[in-house]
Amino acid sequence: MTLTSDEITKIREVISNADNTLEETDSGSHYQNTYTYFYVPKDFGSSATTTDDTGLGAVLRLGGYSDLEEPENANLGKSQGSLHAVQSEVYPAQHISDETSDKAHQNAPGKQTSGANNDIVKRQGILMACDGRVLLRSGEKIYVHAAEQIHVQSDQNIALVTVNGSIDSTSGENFTVKATKKVSMRSGVGNPDNYTARGVNTSGTKGIEIIADEGNSDVYIEGLGLFLQVNGTSTADITANNSTVMRADNFEDIWGHNTSIFRGTFFELYFGAGLSYRAAASLNVATALDVNIGLFDVGITGIEITKTVLEVKSSMFKSKNVAVEAETTATRARSDAVCVGSTATKAESEVVTASIGNVKSLIAFWEAKIASTAQI
Repeated sequence: MTLTSDEITKIREVISNADNTLEETDSGSHYQNTYTYFYVPKDFGSSATTTDDTGLGAVLRLGGYSDLEEPENANLGKSQGSLHAVQSEVYPAQHISDETSDKAHQNAPGKQTSGANNDIVKRQGILMACDGRVLLRSGEKIYVHAAEQIHVQSDQNIALVTVNGSIDSTSGENFTVKATKKVSMRSGVGNPDNYTARGVNTSGTKGIEIIADEGNSDVYIEGLGLFLQVNGTSTADITANNSTVMRADNFEDIWGHNTSIFRGTFFELYFGAGLSYRAAASLNVATALDVNIGLFDVGITGIEITKTVLEVKSSMFKSKNVAVEAETTATRARSDAVCVGSTATKAESEVVTASIGNVKSLIAFWEAKIASTAQI
């Protein structure tokens, strides 16, 4: 095997500084270089030397950036490193984006910072990359701790699976979930998962679905305020009893047609004053018995047109002021003892008053006649 001049120079440097470069101890190897690495190229050159090895097979670099990562520098007589040409395969995409490609190799170990006396503080990092798989397994715990940002990127899928435990995500500030397509939250998922979405599930490919135990468990939401913006239709399909408790004022503003259908009995209680105003005509049709019991009824009607087949009404006190009233009654049964009695008494008084008036007129006539005769 033939060695190049660069390799011979490096060997001489290592031999001349053996005491400072490598310290063998019982714990391993101690390197006093700016970097060291293990590199397996993707393609081996035809010269059977390292000069024409290219591409990324696998690399593990400790310390600062190595000659493998350096670009070509004609002034210093340095050729391009074997890994610089495939930088996008060696470094994570976010690192290249954050540092820009021309400084990606310089800041790969970590950014250089200034110390207390403006001394340059160099970082020593770890680079691990390969064109195959990275397998990591621990018989106990795995700890990952970064003093700054952690960025995890996959060009395809990411799966987090716990066989017997839980997944707990806690954020010191904001927690954001984003997806270019659908977001699905489901609980009570079986193994295997044989759930089939219902036909009324309109979440589509870019919607959000929340399913609790395939519809067999509860969903609880609590907050100080709730604002719901619906830009289309809204549907609630409830198969059991429904309760709404409003401990404050309620306001509804409906700008279209409103339809309410009650297929069972209903019960309503109003304990406060009320006001109802209708600016348009309305039609009320009752095909069953309609009984109204009122303690006090005061009504002012401009025009009332009523056609009643059968009306049974009982009122304790009623005061009604009618300007114009037209009423057509086919059959009417009315029970109003006091009112009928008062009307009868009033009619009889009017007859007696009329009779007394006639008698008084005759007496006055004859008295005048007698007075005139006596004078003659």
